[in-house]
Amino acid sequence: MKRGSWPQAILLLLFTATWCANAEDTPRSSMRKGLKAYKRGDYTNAVQHLEKTVPEFPDIGNYNLGNAQYCTGDFEAAADSFNEALRTTDLELQAKAYFNRGNALLARTTDLGGQEQIKLAAELAFQAMDMFEKCLLLDPTDLAAKQNFERAQALRLLLEFNRGKWWFDQAESLLTQFKAKDAQAGYRQAKRQFEHILENVDPDHAASKQYLPKIAERLEMLALAVEAAEFDLKTALKQIEDYQYMLAAQRLTTETDERKYAFDIKPDLKKRYEETIKKNQDVLKIIEELSNLNMVK
Repeated sequence: MKRGSWPQAILLLLFTATWCANAEDTPRSSMRKGLKAYKRGDYTNAVQHLEKTVPEFPDIGNYNLGNAQYCTGDFEAAADSFNEALRTTDLELQAKAYFNRGNALLARTTDLGGQEQIKLAAELAFQAMDMFEKCLLLDPTDLAAKQNFERAQALRLLLEFNRGKWWFDQAESLLTQFKAKDAQAGYRQAKRQFEHILENVDPDHAASKQYLPKIAERLEMLALAVEAAEFDLKTALKQIEDYQYMLAAQRLTTETDERKYAFDIKPDLKKRYEETIKKNQDVLKIIEELSNLNMVK
């Protein structure tokens, strides 16, 4: 069995000398049946037999069970079994359990593709890194553990980056729909994610660095859109007081993308605009009609 991609070979020899030929329905006989099933590739039956070995042999029993569970594709159960096997005082077995648990954690990430699951996948990759690192502490010469640590590290970085990029792309899409408030929240999520990468994952990650100025630009634009809309309303109210209805009408009825953003971010601001227009609608209507006549001329 190739170490870099599968769990360690089951330690068949540990119980060979102590098996009882006539034993039936005991943890020892279950171990024998489970190992035989595993050897012939019947992993489902192997799991069923090896589960019965855990009460008497919690260390090697869980280790062997984890191997069989891994081969059935039940990576979560395998990771749990390897975790139980880590209780052993046998450092060699402990190193192998660390290695195999890391593999099981990495294997779980293959089934987590959606945005809602990407956070869990990144966390699993991070946990796998920890497992391979602990394996290396027990056996610094383990090349496979070193290679898998680097693989888990690269996967974690990719998943963390994809999470930030998803938030950014989602925000960009929302902005084109003038859902500015949701877009603003998305940009902030993306900002936090890219900052997290630079602070906790890879301080030199160029792609994350490139996104931060774009996000800052979008957030500033949205903030300025709200400020401009508030300023225009304040100015229009002052112009109405000064009987400058033409100028007030132009300010109040101007439609721009920025004002749509502002209204979505601050619905109360939109309401104040509407109330102002309604309150002065008769005068503003006359101004609008005069303006249209002037344009015809």
